[in-house]
Amino acid sequence: MGLLDNASPAVSKGIVVSVLLGMTAIFVAMCVTVPTGPITGVDADLSAINSGDCAWMLISAAIVLLMTPGVCFFYCGMGHHKNVVSTIMQALLPLAIIPIVWATVGFGLAFGDSVNGSYGIFGSPVKYGLLHNVGAVPEPAFAGTIPLSLFAVFQCAFAIITPALLIGSVADRVNVSSLCIFIGLWHVLVYCPLAHMVWHPTGLIRMFGVIDFAGGTVVHMSSGYAALIAALYLGPSRSAAAHSDMFEMKEPANVPYVVLGTALLFFGWFGFNAGSALAAGTLTALAFINTLAAAASAMLAWVLLDNLRGHKLRATGVCVGLVVGLIAITPAAGFVNTGAAFLIGVIGAVCCSGAQELMERYGNRFITDTSEVFVCHGVSGTVGMICTALFATTSVNEYAIDGAFYGNGIHLGKTLAVLCVLVPWVSIFTWGCLWVTDKVMSLRVSDEELLAGLDVSKHGERAMAIDVLKVHVDALNASSKAGTPASGSDAA
Repeated sequence: MGLLDNASPAVSKGIVVSVLLGMTAIFVAMCVTVPTGPITGVDADLSAINSGDCAWMLISAAIVLLMTPGVCFFYCGMGHHKNVVSTIMQALLPLAIIPIVWATVGFGLAFGDSVNGSYGIFGSPVKYGLLHNVGAVPEPAFAGTIPLSLFAVFQCAFAIITPALLIGSVADRVNVSSLCIFIGLWHVLVYCPLAHMVWHPTGLIRMFGVIDFAGGTVVHMSSGYAALIAALYLGPSRSAAAHSDMFEMKEPANVPYVVLGTALLFFGWFGFNAGSALAAGTLTALAFINTLAAAASAMLAWVLLDNLRGHKLRATGVCVGLVVGLIAITPAAGFVNTGAAFLIGVIGAVCCSGAQELMERYGNRFITDTSEVFVCHGVSGTVGMICTALFATTSVNEYAIDGAFYGNGIHLGKTLAVLCVLVPWVSIFTWGCLWVTDKVMSLRVSDEELLAGLDVSKHGERAMAIDVLKVHVDALNASSKAGTPASGSDAA
């Protein structure tokens, strides 16, 4: 039981008012903070800025942001029809929370100068706190031809979608209100340090010699393993309410929603991967075609594997296969040739299909991962990082590091060492964020709320009036069997 679970209405309203006042204070501070140096474009040397690069990065940032609604549709379509609205709400929450935390301290923690004594694990929020010193002048250490402000908003889009991904594992039983606390904590303690280690020039993992083009570790592995820990922490969906038929239903709530979500994710992924080139050029084109190649080969491989496993040709299976391929190529998109990209898609599909089979046979007895986040993001992200260490080549990108396939086995060894440290690190800090959140406000909803469905119990609205429709259908069936016409209201 969390401290705030039994708070009186007066205390709850006081907390809400305090949050609103705190937000206002932050925004006022951002308004009156005087930047140091010519960052706004006035009397600044902006000759390095390339308008084509700016245009591409603006488009990329916008379509990466579109991926978050895509996650909403994908997850709500996969879940139970009584939790559609709640799942959408949960996946949208980072869109409200992360930009504020990112502007306040997140961007500095991720891309500020490494703190002395931190060994390149996290940056200092001082330089970029409240977006101080973030303006029109480029920062060559990150992207030399676009404004630093544009780089910051592009990276913010990555920071938004990452917690949205992990929420899918517990969407059917988590308290939406408590997620507001967890998302902020997890962003500061897990995502930002990981982004610093992988992408900052003095970050620990980057200095160690392990490369990640577009977020295989930062986004997908972090969200995938965090999703597994969250599912373990909250326990299975089945509880004292297990007698209800809603917990036995395996069928997705809305398959067209899954397909729509996949389409939005597929579209956004080209900004996700090709945008990570941080310019419009040949590397962008390489990442673009590699993304398409891996998605195509993984989708086809998944369909064939589904057939071997005795499944019919399912639209949801095709969608999962596509997403698995997109995830697997993410860390390698700008470091491998197109043949390797096709191969990575197939490898990702084989590994994730095997992981899904193991979860269905054994894992689901102990853990409920509602939207198979761990299989898709955790396993595929790990496969993608290993494949990057195998197939990366300097022949397509001078900033890459040749992989084991090209004679550099040390790169593979370093990557495996990083993975062995990274997974426990993400897991421990995620568990800590869950524990702290749970002490403040309970993470798991009650059995009564589970039975009613989170749409009604938490939000007071349904995605569709499906229960009313069922009444009409039952009445029509009953009247048909009795040989009497249904009433006008029932017929309607």
